[in-house]
Order: sequence, then structure tokens, then C-alpha cells
Amino acid sequence: MIRLFFCFATACFMCDYAPDSNADQDSDLQREFLKSLELFDNAKSSEDFLASAKVLEGMVSEGACSGAVFYNLGNAYFRAGQFGRAILNYRKAKPYRPRDPLLEANLQQAILSAPGRLTEPTKPWWLHVLFWTEYLSYPTRVMVALGTFSIAPIVAFVAVLFQRRAFVFIAGGLAAIAILFSVDCAVNSPEKLYGSRAVITSETIARKGIGKDYEAAFDSPLKDGAEFDVLQETNGWTFGHFAGIGDGWVRNEFVAR
Repeated sequence: MIRLFFCFATACFMCDYAPDSNADQDSDLQREFLKSLELFDNAKSSEDFLASAKVLEGMVSEGACSGAVFYNLGNAYFRAGQFGRAILNYRKAKPYRPRDPLLEANLQQAILSAPGRLTEPTKPWWLHVLFWTEYLSYPTRVMVALGTFSIAPIVAFVAVLFQRRAFVFIAGGLAAIAILFSVDCAVNSPEKLYGSRAVITSETIARKGIGKDYEAAFDSPLKDGAEFDVLQETNGWTFGHFAGIGDGWVRNEFVAR
């Protein structure tokens, strides 16, 4: 059963993983992924789960950004009791697995478990316009954009060659889809959605300026799991907007991105 689980998890990893690497590097990353699963499966303490997370973090640093990697990172941090990092990685997995019920359930559980949870940020207006973003994974949307861009000129050529008006409409529709999905991929890429997002990893006091001498920005300390939008980063400090309470500076050692 465990072997079957590892095979299934590896298949999921390869389905939504598309790094710029050669075959040897892909093979190494697969081995690292399986190693992280084995560490997770045999873990009995927080330290053991963090060992699994460390392997996955190493994969991310090598460019292995996929739904499977981020999802398992979230699981490892959640079991280790680091809810902020779990939330961060579950959210990073969402563009690759937007309709995964287990991912959504685990994300909500991590949010509820986090002592520092804040008001959920409102969705950007364009997510309501580009409604398919929350149903199709980012790799799928890229494939649709590239596919329609490739097919539209061919259909247009056939329309001109054979004088078929219906093909003109089809080519126009394909071009419109290609443009819409290209805009979607540019606006709603994982980097755009979560590149400016961060989370507090342990209790700290947000300040009104850079340095401990500044007054506290809020009435109470920030705690593990407080999500925020990064506005500026300098000199070991991060300035962010915290939904529902305002803006403040926090030291980078208490921030994960």
C-alpha cells in the first residue's frame, strides 16, 4: 500500500511539474521527492516532519515548483505545528491544483489552527472576470493559450483559402480565447498571485518604522499564521499590509515568503 501511494504521489508530481531541466536533473528531483514522502510517512515527531520539509524546500530552490511539492510542504509544516508556513505552501499549491478538495480542506484546517489568523483578503476584481482561473490549473491555462495561438492562424488560412465564412468566425473565436488566456496567465501566474504574499511564522511585534525603537504598529503582537501583502523590503525588515488591522514593519526572521 505504501509503495502504491509513493507511485501515485510521484505521478501527481510529474503531472504538474514543468521545470527547465534535463532528464538527469528530473530523475534526481523524483528521487528527492520520494525521499521526502518516505521521511513524512515514517515521521514520529515535529523534527521528523521538518526533515521532510527540508528536502522539499531544497527541491523548490532548484526550481521544482509544482502543486505536489507545495502541497506536501504544507502537509509537512502542518504536522510540525508550523501553521504559517503550511498556509503559505498550501496557497502556493492552489494555482496548480485549484479544484483539489483535499488541498482546500487542509488549507482551511491550517487557517483555523493558526493562532495569528487575520481577516481573509478580498479577491482581486479580475478573478471574477477571468472566472476559469479558479477551475483550471496554471499549466492547463498556459497550454490553452499556446494551443489556440497556434491553431487560430491555421484556421484563418483555411478560411481564406476555401472562402469559408464559418472558419473566419472560428478563427476569431480562437484568437479571442488565446488573448484572454494569455492575459490570464500573465495576471494570474503563481508569481503574480503569491509573489507579494507572506506570512508570520512566530510571534513578533510589528513596528511603525524600521527598528525596535519605533512604536508598535498594532495593539497586540502578530502570531504564527498572520498573512499579509508585502509592500516593501529593506535592511532586514519587511513592510506589509495586514488585512483588517493596517500596515507595519516586521523583521525578516519572522517572515516566510
